Amino acid sequence: MTKQSGKEFLQVKLPITKNKKKFFLIGVLQLFLFIILLISLCIVSSINWYYSIIGEVTVSLFAVLPYAYITINSDKFRVKYREKYGNLAFQKFWYRFLSYNEPLSATGLFFPILLKTDYFLPRIIDLPSHFMTDTLLKIYFALPLGIFLAILGLLIRRPTGGYDSDIGSYLYLIYPEDSRKLSGGLYSFIRHPNYAGRGFVALGIGFLANNLLAICLSFIHFLFFYILSKIEDRELVKRFGQNFIDYKTKTPAMIPKLRKSKAFLKMVFLGEKN
Repeated sequence: MTKQSGKEFLQVKLPITKNKKKFFLIGVLQLFLFIILLISLCIVSSINWYYSIIGEVTVSLFAVLPYAYITINSDKFRVKYREKYGNLAFQKFWYRFLSYNEPLSATGLFFPILLKTDYFLPRIIDLPSHFMTDTLLKIYFALPLGIFLAILGLLIRRPTGGYDSDIGSYLYLIYPEDSRKLSGGLYSFIRHPNYAGRGFVALGIGFLANNLLAICLSFIHFLFFYILSKIEDRELVKRFGQNFIDYKTKTPAMIPKLRKSKAFLKMVFLGEKN
């Protein structure tokens, strides 16, 4: 196990992060791709509202597929990249599979807000009146609910119980021997707080858009990441063995047990376990 923090270990294995100019350029390219994807989804959705469903499914699918593929085939990639690239194994791996993934994930997450058809934000896409696109809830209910869910999701995704950018970057698929078992913080309540947080943010965005279409798209996006969590569980069993099987048996994937929900919310909002 490495004595470095997760972020420091990631910087060692992904040295491009230390080159501020190159890393900034990658960020600019990712932002450009994100904007292009959003514009493309807006265009197809303006043709017909149900094209937005096809677009959301496509973007979310391609966001999750690389993660699912590399997780299922982690043994093969680990051997191949470490033998071929040595200390640059993860960086080469990151360039090939993950560098373009954030724009896809972000597009799938935030696109539903552009389907807004009433208050709070100007209408961006001219959607026809339909039960899927008409206002669903009163503003005094939808707005606070959407904000609450989005904030809850963001707080859940904070680094907790050892979670940091190294784990979010799938670093330990290439270096499992340095992997850290996550059991503290929110990991004592749920196995996948990162994906759970994403799900709450997605639903919050759907309720802010306040129509069935946006909520359905948010749920679709979250569903793909829920499936990914199941795939990830199998890899974690391979990595940690019986310890993870025992942990999995006792700890829900994304929604805490009802009797622990109060302690869970206190941990999320106040950082308190009890």
